[in-house]
Amino acid sequence: MPVTRPLLPIRSPSLVPLRLGWVPAALATIFCAAQTLPAQAHPLSVLALYAHFAPGQAGVPASANGRAALHGSVLDPDGAVIPGATITLATASGKVFTMRSGSDGSYTFRNLSAGSYTLTVKATGFATFVRAGIQIAALPQTIDAKLAIADQATVVEVTGGDNKVSIDQDQNASATVLKGKDLDALSDDPDELSNELTALAGPSAGPNGGQIYIDGFTGGQLPPKSSIREIRTNQNPFSAEYDRAGFGRVEVFTKPGTDKFHGSVQINGSDRIFNTGSPFISRNTFQPDYHTVFGFGSLTGPINKKASFTLSGSLRNIQDNAVVNPPAILATGPGSGTPCAPGQAGCTIFQSIDGTGFNAVQPIPQRRWDITPRVDVALGEKNTLTTRFRYEHNSAENSNIGNLDLFSTGFNTNSAETSIQISDTQIVSAKVINETRFEYRRSTSDQAPFSAAPTLLVQGAFTGGGNAGGLSHDLQNHLEVQNYTSVGLAKHFIRFGGRLRTTSEDNTTTAGANGTFTYSSIQDYQAGNLSQFTQTSISQGSVSLRATDLGLYAEDDWKIRPNLTFSYGLRFETQNYIHDQADFAPRLSVAYALGKKTVLRAGTGIFYDRFLLPSEFNVLRNNGLNQQEYILTPPPPSAGGRPNYLPADCTPQTPANCPLVASGNSIRRTIANNLRAPYTMQTNAGLDQQLFTGASLSVNYQFIRGVHQFVSEVANFGDFAPGTGTLYQYQSEGVFNQNQLVTNLNYRHGRASFGGYYILNFAKSDTAGTNSFSTQPGNLGADYGRASFDTRNRAFLFCSVTLPHLITLSPLLVATAGTPYNITTGTDRNRDTILNDRAYRVAADTAVPLDSSGKPVAGAVVKTLGSCGTFASFAPAGVTIPTAVNSCTGPAAFTLNLRIAKTFGFGETKSKPQGAISGGPMGAAAIQGGPGGRGPGGGGRGPGGANSGKRFNATLGAQVQNVFNVVDRSVPTGTLSSPSFGTSTQLAGSIFSSDSAVRRVFLQLSFSF
Repeated sequence: MPVTRPLLPIRSPSLVPLRLGWVPAALATIFCAAQTLPAQAHPLSVLALYAHFAPGQAGVPASANGRAALHGSVLDPDGAVIPGATITLATASGKVFTMRSGSDGSYTFRNLSAGSYTLTVKATGFATFVRAGIQIAALPQTIDAKLAIADQATVVEVTGGDNKVSIDQDQNASATVLKGKDLDALSDDPDELSNELTALAGPSAGPNGGQIYIDGFTGGQLPPKSSIREIRTNQNPFSAEYDRAGFGRVEVFTKPGTDKFHGSVQINGSDRIFNTGSPFISRNTFQPDYHTVFGFGSLTGPINKKASFTLSGSLRNIQDNAVVNPPAILATGPGSGTPCAPGQAGCTIFQSIDGTGFNAVQPIPQRRWDITPRVDVALGEKNTLTTRFRYEHNSAENSNIGNLDLFSTGFNTNSAETSIQISDTQIVSAKVINETRFEYRRSTSDQAPFSAAPTLLVQGAFTGGGNAGGLSHDLQNHLEVQNYTSVGLAKHFIRFGGRLRTTSEDNTTTAGANGTFTYSSIQDYQAGNLSQFTQTSISQGSVSLRATDLGLYAEDDWKIRPNLTFSYGLRFETQNYIHDQADFAPRLSVAYALGKKTVLRAGTGIFYDRFLLPSEFNVLRNNGLNQQEYILTPPPPSAGGRPNYLPADCTPQTPANCPLVASGNSIRRTIANNLRAPYTMQTNAGLDQQLFTGASLSVNYQFIRGVHQFVSEVANFGDFAPGTGTLYQYQSEGVFNQNQLVTNLNYRHGRASFGGYYILNFAKSDTAGTNSFSTQPGNLGADYGRASFDTRNRAFLFCSVTLPHLITLSPLLVATAGTPYNITTGTDRNRDTILNDRAYRVAADTAVPLDSSGKPVAGAVVKTLGSCGTFASFAPAGVTIPTAVNSCTGPAAFTLNLRIAKTFGFGETKSKPQGAISGGPMGAAAIQGGPGGRGPGGGGRGPGGANSGKRFNATLGAQVQNVFNVVDRSVPTGTLSSPSFGTSTQLAGSIFSSDSAVRRVFLQLSFSF
């Protein structure tokens, strides 16, 4: 029997106003919330969520002498005993005890604490028996489980879970569990589903975002939604089992095999005729037809009395479009997509802002397919083996095209991933469970660029020529081994174990060999004034390395009193490739119940990040032996302030005239001797409140401080001169400070489920990540300011309601304030070879300086950006400090997705229709737990629809993404020299839109049995 882990319920600086979409969105939210209210509540009053309270329990069992017992027999309908049945006993807080019935059909659970329990009994060929609300006192109690034949009923007895708050550390009310109809609100496409899950979890601590686990393993491809049994987010945030904090963590569990044959098939499709276009496509621009078709299927059932299987697969044919929308282009005439050579006579600058520029729509076809078989085998009464295999293949054409990237920079890709996961769970005793997991994953990818010509990079205008990434082939082999043990004692729940990961990578590439010509502005490109040239000389194109890390942990949940739990744990981590070899991460948390409906929580802990493979490869490849990267920059500006450009004969047409090797100005990448793993110190204080039956509210304040954060630096700045090398170095000197206020609301009861969060966030940092360079070498503190992840407001809301006539309604709402962004000059005035110099904030009436001849100084720019201010590319008299980091804010974004589906059931009745049973993620049917768990069998519910209770189900549905057609735009261009400075040049993408459409409609047809 597998380890059973408890299940849990779940950009301007402001969000207002977010265009007219707020009005209908608010009405949709009120309608959805009204469906979740008690019967006596006014249907239009969202405030009634707080006005109707029902008696509830805090999930804290009363103290007892620990000698109570539960025993009984497992019987068939004729009263004959059933040996070898799987029996699970779960506390109200989620602790689980598992055993098998003996040869005489009997079972006994001893040394139980007083409280409320749920008993589940399963046996091959019989329906699952579930009884909730069993009250255990000081005296032994007898309950016989009489199982029905499987084709008579699926569930014999179920009573509902009501989202009670608990002092169990695995039952924090800020967590969310999605299963069954809750999954309907999410997209069926795995790529969009990944974006939605990241949004659902909310922002994690620091700049690295959340982390997704699939059946207990990190990395890998997200399976199709039809293969997902359950999704959990933000569970037990201070557990020592995980390397990162639980806030932002997403755990995905796939479906196990069942004891009867069940299957489903689903096809989804979208076509251009249903969608709205992009505002960035000109009226006279031809847009090719586009469509998406993807199908999913699964079959599950028994192999023999001790084994079951699940076989699932998907096929996606994506014919999408990319919008090429450069702000300006140098061409012989308007609408030309082929730029002139720099300095070419007879060419004119055409800009998109006046309608003369170039705008095109390019098809980007993709084809993906995968197949995933899974087998669950009972090796003995106390040993379960789960094996899951997955193969996925993906091919894409015309990648890397769109926005500022012209067609010539594109490439085609082919990738494949094969993985096998094995999980072995042993019940050592009634109190001890051990689980061992193994994963092997092999992935390959190939990239073939359209052109090997030099890359043309014009700051803030366009990127043309060939692709700098070149031709590449990559092979990765990943091995991961985990072993976890849990021990349940009277007042302690102890967990310990470890994880070992190792990844080898072989990479062959010609990246950088074609050279990159960089121009600070479209005007410099027109004049042929080259700002920078880089090129890589490759001696050894194929390099290999292996990254290995180890994590060990131990923790104890100590129930000091019936209303007080104290958890303490320690995690140890280490990895190769850096000098820091021993990282200790203590974790502490406490939960204290105030009465039956309120729990106070607090926690603190240290969480480490790893130095990852891409950075390691940069060091290995650019070590001066495998390859040599050269860079040419102009000499210092002349006395009059006019910049000196590179030699006029160094052009994309004559790269041989660029004196790279002769200059000796090479670039090497190294690791600082004191580089260590960065870590965050996170502290949380919160309150979990049960509102009424099925509803809980959680409010948490979090303070997070990150130290030793990764950053890149020009290590020998000030010590090199033309003819000497430049040293790019990875350092761990960065810091960040973050404050978050997080409010979560969850409701699960009967026909409706409702959940979501609102987050108020403030963050400051002096680094934007591993490969971000400081703007003032040697003075990292000058970059301390608003962090790139300082998105002030976020809101996420999902709802699922089963209406009469087997109609389900599932809206999903996401709203976010704008993302901060930098204002840069597009030049390298401080001579550090990095084009990230920040602009200066000046008075609105500041004029462009003139040189001695009365002409504007070359490259000097003054521009005003709405309410953000006026900026200059030079430092006028009295101004010595550039504008603050991320001083401007991009546009807010909002979307409301809506799925509506109608289910038709036919054939014999197999189970109770949906809504006839009161239950939810905390109900008795949900206690089956973690990876490898064999969930309850049974049909009656097709993907994306309601439970008809019939043997066969057909579902018709539609999902509308961005119902109100809100145009969500990307972060504006922050390069001062760009013609589109301060404006967005593409849609926001991700969860808010695609490249080619603002609103999209997907039609769905599914069949299940």
